[in-house]
Amino acid sequence: MELLRTVSDTFWSTRVWLPPNVTWEDIRPGVRADVEYADYRHLVWPLPLAAIIFVIRIFVERYWIAPIGKAIGIKSTGPKPPIPNKLLETTYSANSRLNHKMVSGVAEES
Repeated sequence: MELLRTVSDTFWSTRVWLPPNVTWEDIRPGVRADVEYADYRHLVWPLPLAAIIFVIRIFVERYWIAPIGKAIGIKSTGPKPPIPNKLLETTYSANSRLNHKMVSGVAEES
């Protein structure tokens, strides 16, 4: 439990998040009537909502979009491997710091 407290204190350190000479108590909501700070407690909602939207996206893609794509003939294939080029591989073995012009020139030669 002490380790968790140490990690939390380190993460929420005022040296990391706040400017010099400002504490968390200084920016607590309601401290000053003339200044309205963002309320950090409102950050509780975005992460669970993002997780819910992500799960919905997975289900929609898997059980609705993918079957429609297969029905209209779109194949589910991964990326194709590159075509082997011995000259380009030999050149790279000799000098691994090739720029775009050198790679283009060697690729055109083969």
